Amino acid sequence: MHDDNLFETPTKLSVGTPSKPFWSFFNGSFKGAVISHYSISQEYSDLSRALAQIRDVIAAVDLTVNKYERCQELQEVLARLENKSFAKLKNGKVFRKQDLLLKNRDLQYKGLVYWKTATGRLKDTLALLLTDVLVFVQEKDQRFIFAAVDQKPPVIPLQKLIVREVANHERGMFLISASSAGPEMYEVHTTTKDERNAWMRQIRQAVERCVFACV
Repeated sequence: MHDDNLFETPTKLSVGTPSKPFWSFFNGSFKGAVISHYSISQEYSDLSRALAQIRDVIAAVDLTVNKYERCQELQEVLARLENKSFAKLKNGKVFRKQDLLLKNRDLQYKGLVYWKTATGRLKDTLALLLTDVLVFVQEKDQRFIFAAVDQKPPVIPLQKLIVREVANHERGMFLISASSAGPEMYEVHTTTKDERNAWMRQIRQAVERCVFACV
């Protein structure tokens, strides 16, 4: 005997429209999740833009503060610089105290360095790196005057200025001025190697930024 039920046609599965609760979930919870995700993404994007704007504002404030501080430092030097002191440049021009106050001439960097003389002596000088020139002044009777070393100009134009390390002297650097008025070379030393490297970096950056010459 055989069971007739084995030969019965299988019951077809229903593949019609899913039940209402499923579509309610799709149209409700899933759509809400998509909208919520979009809202979060939009908020994140807005927040990122706001943070970027805040960073830009902080950077601008820092730049303004640094510029003001450098201006104050230059004013302090000028207050001690003798009015009658002057420097004769390679091209024959005279550089005076008031020339440090030109509108487009700002202090970029300053510090104590040692200018090596022809006899090998290191002379204390204060170096002022400005927008277009490097100036050396020295202290005399608690005042400043333009430095006088080996009859070399204490004011060096940044245009065509080359900076090189001194071989076997990690704290020394050569400043080579290749101006049209005639070449001139200076040997300057610092207290540490890091200071020397900082000066070389600052001078090179100033040379790259220099777009005008007033000397």
